[in-house]
Amino acid sequence: MHLYFGKNENGIRATPKKSISISDINIDKMEYNMNTIKKRVPSLFIDNKENNYYFASTGVTNLRLTTYNEFIHDQAILFFNILSRHQRHESNESNENAIEYAVFAGNSVGLLRGGNNLPWGDDYDIIIFEKHATIFSQIIAPELENFGFKIEIKIENKVVCGIKIFGPHIKFNKSSGSTGTSIFQCDVFFSHFDKNKFLKNSGGWGLYHQKNIPYDVVLPFKRRMFHGMFLPFFNNPQKEVEICYTNIDKCSIFSHHLINSETIFYSKWENAYLDFKYIIKNSIKNTKKVITANSNLSFVPDNPFHINELVLNSGNKNIFLGNYACILSKLKFLSYLSEYNIGSIVAHTDASEFICKYAADVKFYFPEIKITYIDDGCKPSPVSPIFYIYIDVFIIQSEK
Repeated sequence: MHLYFGKNENGIRATPKKSISISDINIDKMEYNMNTIKKRVPSLFIDNKENNYYFASTGVTNLRLTTYNEFIHDQAILFFNILSRHQRHESNESNENAIEYAVFAGNSVGLLRGGNNLPWGDDYDIIIFEKHATIFSQIIAPELENFGFKIEIKIENKVVCGIKIFGPHIKFNKSSGSTGTSIFQCDVFFSHFDKNKFLKNSGGWGLYHQKNIPYDVVLPFKRRMFHGMFLPFFNNPQKEVEICYTNIDKCSIFSHHLINSETIFYSKWENAYLDFKYIIKNSIKNTKKVITANSNLSFVPDNPFHINELVLNSGNKNIFLGNYACILSKLKFLSYLSEYNIGSIVAHTDASEFICKYAADVKFYFPEIKITYIDDGCKPSPVSPIFYIYIDVFIIQSEK
């Protein structure tokens, strides 16, 4: 998902040719609910007649946009914790393997708007100076891979100019037969200053390469609170955003993943955020309503009556989990946990897809449920360390 802010100074088209949907006309004169949002922004939804649901692993269903969800955020925390161990600071200036990096680009827009990533965003962008590129590629990248991230080298103009980092792909049915993918992504741009002290990419990759961002806008990096993480940004992110995106009071959103997708335009970014927050809130409400439909218990996150144990293995996983990409399968499974007062889930290796596809959702709606994973000790494990945050007890039980 990408966002645009009009035509840039180099004449590069920053919005697609498809007609623009004006999404916040008369917004103050309407009753604010899902029906009026669907009337104002019909192109935001896949099917205006269907309900939206919310899963922590994939975000909002029935949306044409991606959603910054809990699983993506948990991966971001892990990713930046790994980077922080290699980050240069006063106490390790002599460490030849320490690097400097800064978050920038669309994340700087989110920083200025409210200190969080864009609600429809699923990626991060950082710069690494060329002098640290080898360290990142040879030391940090392998460590990221050990944790389950995937690494792709980025080459432009026959030059290695960065790295693309991906978390696990989680595919899901959005609505009306359409499918989507939720994935954490971080683009790492290898950078330097040219003879005029403008920030440039090694191979000409990225919007910033064209924009001539001055040295003093970039350095020194300054740490700022962003989405609950204390991360380094440019010295002057306000100026950076002005140079790269001009006016961010307006907001237009367009998906490269959809053919002939319509641009969704808001005259005020605050209205875009307001819509998205309301959609998420309503989607969570819809999901909770379905989960408790067959239960005598009201939806209480720390319900003391969740006492029964569910064991998942090759013999029963298809019965309980069904098609993990299917909205109805997920709703059915979460409903079962509520209806039968499940307080503990034990998943064996041959039911590892529960950990990878369902555990984040279970912890979101039932944080009191204890999750145990029994690994058979074979390598490689089907469960990436990225998912360990959702496991309360990890047991290695070698096959006899």
